[in-house]
Amino acid sequence: MQVTMIILLSLLAVLVVLLVFFLYMSAMTRLFREIFGRKAPVPRVDRSPVKIDQKTVFGRGKNWFYTTRGEYLNVRIDSFDGTKLSGYFRPSADRSTRFAVILLHAYDEHPTETAAYARLMMRQLECHVLIAHERAHQMSGGKYCTYGIYESVDLDKWIGFIKRQVGEDARIFVVGRGIGATAALLAAQQADFPGEVAGIIADSPLVDLNDYVLARVQNKWGMNLPMVANSLDKRFTDKMNTGFDSCNVIRNAARIRVPVLLFSGADDDVTPPDGIRALYDDLRCPKRMLTVDRASHLMAYDRAPASIEREVRAFVERCVVRLVSIGKM
Repeated sequence: MQVTMIILLSLLAVLVVLLVFFLYMSAMTRLFREIFGRKAPVPRVDRSPVKIDQKTVFGRGKNWFYTTRGEYLNVRIDSFDGTKLSGYFRPSADRSTRFAVILLHAYDEHPTETAAYARLMMRQLECHVLIAHERAHQMSGGKYCTYGIYESVDLDKWIGFIKRQVGEDARIFVVGRGIGATAALLAAQQADFPGEVAGIIADSPLVDLNDYVLARVQNKWGMNLPMVANSLDKRFTDKMNTGFDSCNVIRNAARIRVPVLLFSGADDDVTPPDGIRALYDDLRCPKRMLTVDRASHLMAYDRAPASIEREVRAFVERCVVRLVSIGKM
């Protein structure tokens, strides 16, 4: 009788362990999809919104984009892994210009959230404009968002697209928000980063994916749970063949040679200004940083439009002078 009881208790303990393991793995699957999975399927049609809230700089920029929508071409390219990427391409009225701007949006944003920056850049330069749809967003394919890792390679493909449209002597500015900024900075760390890129404007880049995931887990469950982040990292590595450490912008920041302009919000709780300051300190390229008081995540431009526009104007001018000084203009 005692032996039978021990066996039953042992079986019960095993069942409890298996149940806990099953529940844990199920929770990890749901959390992984929540953080990295595509938020919505690829739309069948790229429709203009019925109404646009124009209370912010970005809303007014989006309205400007749809007002001039007919001037943009819908374009598609294949990325390195076969993912179909979409974008809006607006050739310059001056077809002889060599300048172009590539705009990369933030996580879970519509690409037209970058239109305010597109309009701003067009005030500074006669340029061609490409607004990219990040993978796993809007009209682009892809099952997972990698927060800048795969997106940095996608950027290389978009640069190739611009060179085919504009010419091998194109001079390209990249403007990114959130993970778009991260993608640009990760790409710029590579030894084969195209020399045609004249400058990077990075608005609130995510500097460390591991820290971001830890913060997401803590916000969700109210506890610091590194074990959960490690589980998600392992799952990410299994699916993407690379880990969270590939999305640490600070680690190889000194490799970046192209000029960089950084923006951050002092009240940003998604990409805290301390991390962006650490990134800025490690950069060894021509650089400039502006932190906007009382600005939340990605809202620096809306909070201080005059300051942002002044910085962008000065940055573009410095980059053009640099191009002339090194014989690329």
